[in-house]
Amino acid sequence: MSWLIDRVRRHGTDRGAVTVLVAGLLCASLLLGIGALVIDSGQLRAERAELQNGADAAVFALAQDCGDGDGCPTTPYATATRYGGANAADGVSTANLVCGRDGANRLTACPAEGQSPCLGQRPAAGNFVEVRTSTRLTDGSTVLPPVFGRVLLGESYDGRGVLACARAAWGGPRAAQGLGMTISLCEWQAATSSGSVFAQAPPATVSASVERVLILHGSGLACAGGPSGWDLPGGFGWLNDDTGACQTQVDITGTYQDSTGLGVSHACRAVLDSARTNRETVLVPVFDGAGGTGHNGYYHLRGFASFVITGYNLTGQPAASTLTNRKPCTGDEKCVSGYFTRDLITTATALGGPDMGATTVQLLG
Repeated sequence: MSWLIDRVRRHGTDRGAVTVLVAGLLCASLLLGIGALVIDSGQLRAERAELQNGADAAVFALAQDCGDGDGCPTTPYATATRYGGANAADGVSTANLVCGRDGANRLTACPAEGQSPCLGQRPAAGNFVEVRTSTRLTDGSTVLPPVFGRVLLGESYDGRGVLACARAAWGGPRAAQGLGMTISLCEWQAATSSGSVFAQAPPATVSASVERVLILHGSGLACAGGPSGWDLPGGFGWLNDDTGACQTQVDITGTYQDSTGLGVSHACRAVLDSARTNRETVLVPVFDGAGGTGHNGYYHLRGFASFVITGYNLTGQPAASTLTNRKPCTGDEKCVSGYFTRDLITTATALGGPDMGATTVQLLG
């Protein structure tokens, strides 16, 4: 304050001295107030970021649990609190609300949003979960204490709490990168009793009774005599592979050209061999209609199924089933054996397809 006193002395009059003194005090108060605002608002922003990260992590974990085939956990608040706390600097936060919509009715219905809505809209249909978190300090309090806020707002100001909210949905993928092989909807329906029977996903051990043989070409086609176009003349169950990696980026809103010929590319041989050896779940596109012939053939895709390959009999690449130790088919028949399961897709996908065993999770908003 010495600079202010010197200014007063140099000014020469009491009236001027008071003016300068008051101006100096106002300036100091203003600087102090700005400092209070910066520190307290910075603390609130940091807390809000931590809470939002916790809400995002919690809702994503819950959606994955709900979509993995076993249904939503019976203690969703415990999951939300665990993930919320793991993303807080002090290790604690409060899960104020866990709600949503799932097929087993394990989640409670969400109330009206009130004055703190989440980003994004609650979906009108389908499965989703919502998590709301708030501040909780290590001493159990739920309000951030003011650092300098009382300088501006008075002694009655005790701090404020921070809220965060996140939503996630789960269901069948609409678009994804799948295996460059496709099977018919009626084959999938026959193998899964129209989506009601699935085998356990790896690493669970399964019996040979769950194995199904999918005929890609030959007299044993399960859908022979079915709707027009199921059995594509000159088509052998392979999609046109533009990447050369036996993978096809598929959106079920479109149609996809078939790859003709009985031969299997080196990339597909490697993918099938790895999947069989390592018991990897592969994402198989399922078609519900086809047209054209030969090089002009195409498939209309319906959705995606999760399939565990156990064996195959393809041109130049036979492999006995890992469950039965027998070839899944013989002679001119070309086939792949394995079993359908429910599995969570961890690669990039877009939500919006039918539930055929493969499930994807997407944050909303």
